Amino acid sequence: MKKTIFIILGLAFLGMIVWALNTSSASSLLNSKDFISKYKSSPNAILIDVRTPAEFNSGHIPDAINIDYENSNFKDEVKKLDPSKEYFVYCRSGNRSSKAIPIMNSVGINNTYDLSGGIAGSPELLK
Repeated sequence: MKKTIFIILGLAFLGMIVWALNTSSASSLLNSKDFISKYKSSPNAILIDVRTPAEFNSGHIPDAINIDYENSNFKDEVKKLDPSKEYFVYCRSGNRSSKAIPIMNSVGINNTYDLSGGIAGSPELLK
C-alpha cells in the first residue's frame, strides 16, 4: 500500500515538473537563418536591439528598435511593450540579450526569441 502511494505521488510530482517546463516563458535561441526567417514570417513581430545607442547607430538589423539593456530604465521601457507581440531580441554577442530576455519575461513579455551569438556572428544581418 505504501509503495503504491509513493508511486502515485512520484508520478504526480513528475507530471507537475513536465507541466512547469512546458509552460515556462524561456526564450528560444535561434541561429541567424532561423531568427530572420521566423521574424519575417511572424505578422506581429518586433525586433529589439538591446545594445547601446552608439552601437545601434553604428549598424543594426533593418526595422529594429533600440532598447538599451545597460540603461537603468530598461525594465520600465520593456513594461511598455505589448505582451501579445513576438519579440526578436539581439545584441553584439548574445550576452546582453540573454540577460535582457528574463527581465522581459518578468514583466509579462513571454514570446521571445534570442539571436544565438548575436550580430557579431551574423554581420550579414546589419544595415
